[in-house]
Amino acid sequence: MKHILLPTDYSDHANNAFFYALHLANKFGVKLYVLFSYIPPVLSAAHAGQPEMLNTVYQEIENSRKDFSMRKNNELMQKAIAQNIDTTNLEFLFDHETVLGGVKNAIANQEISLIVMGVYGASGFAGEFMGSNTTTVIRNVTLPVLAIPLQAKFNPIQKIGFTTLFKEKDFHALEQIVEISSLVDAKVYCVNVKTESSSPSEVLLNAEKWTKSFKDQELKFVFLEKENSVEETVNRFILDNDIDILAIVRRNRNFFDRLMSSSLSTKLTFHSEIPIFVFHESK
Repeated sequence: MKHILLPTDYSDHANNAFFYALHLANKFGVKLYVLFSYIPPVLSAAHAGQPEMLNTVYQEIENSRKDFSMRKNNELMQKAIAQNIDTTNLEFLFDHETVLGGVKNAIANQEISLIVMGVYGASGFAGEFMGSNTTTVIRNVTLPVLAIPLQAKFNPIQKIGFTTLFKEKDFHALEQIVEISSLVDAKVYCVNVKTESSSPSEVLLNAEKWTKSFKDQELKFVFLEKENSVEETVNRFILDNDIDILAIVRRNRNFFDRLMSSSLSTKLTFHSEIPIFVFHESK
């Protein structure tokens, strides 16, 4: 595990994710980079002689955004100190970019292993769960993203649920999950929901392979019969087994994309307080 990146707009859900991410960074012994990015407005000169004035306006906007960011960063620092959270590993970044552009720049310039982002939760803005910025980052960056709902508070991570089809392309995600679990001493539950397209022989074969590959780790394999839908079945398992974090692999038109729909998010009660790790399928 290298370092953690937290894009922020200083909203309530971003600030909540900040404290969660800072706890994680301290637990992992890595840096937390907090990124604020913005796109300067495009102004045009109405008549000759205005370019000089435009430069002044741009500089004033620049200073205003920097002052805003510095003030908010200081507030976060003071709140963390008031909660006795170590801020030694904390560093702030400022960028003239979209959220996605700023994230890509930070990844290129820093050693980032994980992106943490705050999300609205099931009862969030406009019925969305993730929010457009988080969804955009997940879809365009290959690093794992940990989405933190507004109501989620950092507690010792003891159980990580990993929904999987037990396919070879899920193995790399499992390696990352196992690495994270070893850092926090958590158990990993590999959860498979049987569907009409499932291949029991392939599932069992790969489960056996994974057991041998991680013989020194405590992996638990859970095979569930589908109840109404895969999402509702996973939801029930999470609630019944006190899962602390859900990990999923993003595929095209898969569980992640269905998770984004507002109609589904109202059904999955874990949305309000369970962080979700999103990994990308191996090529």
